[in-house]
Amino acid sequence: MIDLADALALIEQRAEPLPPRRQRLLDACGRTLAVPVVADVDSPPWDRAMMDGFALRGDDVAGGGGVVELDVVVDLAAGDVTSLEIRSGSCARIMTGAPIPRGADAIIPVELAIDGTSAAHAGMKVRLRDERFRAGQHIARQGAAFRRGETVLTAGTPLTAGAVGLAAEAGATHVVATPQVCVAILSTGSELVPPEAVPNFGQTRNSNGPMIAAAVRLLAAEPISLGIAADKPEAIRAAVAQGLAADVLVLSGGVSAGDLDLVPEIFRQCGVEKVFHKVRLKPGKPVYFGVLRRDHVAPTLVFGLPGNPASSLVCFDLFTRPAIQMLAGLPRDDWHLPRSRARLTAATKAAPGRPVYLPCTLVRSADGLTATPLPWTGSSDLVGLATANGMIALAADGGRYEPGDEVEVVMTRGPVTNAPAPGR
Repeated sequence: MIDLADALALIEQRAEPLPPRRQRLLDACGRTLAVPVVADVDSPPWDRAMMDGFALRGDDVAGGGGVVELDVVVDLAAGDVTSLEIRSGSCARIMTGAPIPRGADAIIPVELAIDGTSAAHAGMKVRLRDERFRAGQHIARQGAAFRRGETVLTAGTPLTAGAVGLAAEAGATHVVATPQVCVAILSTGSELVPPEAVPNFGQTRNSNGPMIAAAVRLLAAEPISLGIAADKPEAIRAAVAQGLAADVLVLSGGVSAGDLDLVPEIFRQCGVEKVFHKVRLKPGKPVYFGVLRRDHVAPTLVFGLPGNPASSLVCFDLFTRPAIQMLAGLPRDDWHLPRSRARLTAATKAAPGRPVYLPCTLVRSADGLTATPLPWTGSSDLVGLATANGMIALAADGGRYEPGDEVEVVMTRGPVTNAPAPGR
């Protein structure tokens, strides 16, 4: 059995950022480009109307303020093309986004048509007056945004919604970017049934699977559910073999010291190198961490979490979460849940020999952060953790802590609320 700090150091030594992967553009949203995106077309690909109006020859506009009467020879909506050339004395009724016809070099907006001619279409005449007319107005010229062969997004660019849109415009259906970490999730236990089943006497719904999957998804990683494996070596071995193809395998249950705690031996049989098994921690003492190494592919990190749901979630937060963040290539400040100091609002007790993590409610006020311990019956009780927005981290001294004492706290998934202002 090792200390928590030593266990975390061992994980850090083995969790290296995954290499970039080629992936579909939308699947890469939120990650970072590793290879630049180069345009395969000009943008715009042709001269394009920027306003609804009439495309004409600038020479026909008399002095930039007079009235010009023109024959409308064609109607052009976005997507329409024409072989007609706009000659002197004629124009095209054109909609935003349509290609500019040959001969035209400016647009006068439709609202500048006068004498009731704004609805003029092909075969009719339009009268226009634009006192601020300038050559080339309201036309987006071909290649004004970027040219074919130009780098539009450099390596290191975060793939925001705007960046994804630009990449799509440049013709990138796939990109090479930092990968989404794939996490296989397996729950073990012959007593487990799926959440949709009504458990019979002696059975329990599988809460660990959906809980860990949710925690994985909140890290922008991809959860891969392997379902439930009964406490039989062949069932667990088959599921573990499948899960070892992922970047991370997270298994809950079967890692303690009972007759049916088969997982550590099955990991060994599958080629997983044990790094540690059992940590001085409450809840979560039986936690396991190992690595499967293979030629020419990144190692698979393997976590065996305790079967009790609260222990499983605490161990995920402390051990698996930082490993996923490291694989994703995030900076060190993002690896672990943030910690702070808070004053207790109620008494609580530590455990001798092991640090204790207890669910709490954190509230911020003008006087600082306070932590209220939540009712909790032990490792199988998710009620406290489900409503908590933090955990109280007590040292392994077995002492009693009173209201007003300052303790270390871990800020978990929920927001830290602000205390109401006095008098409200």
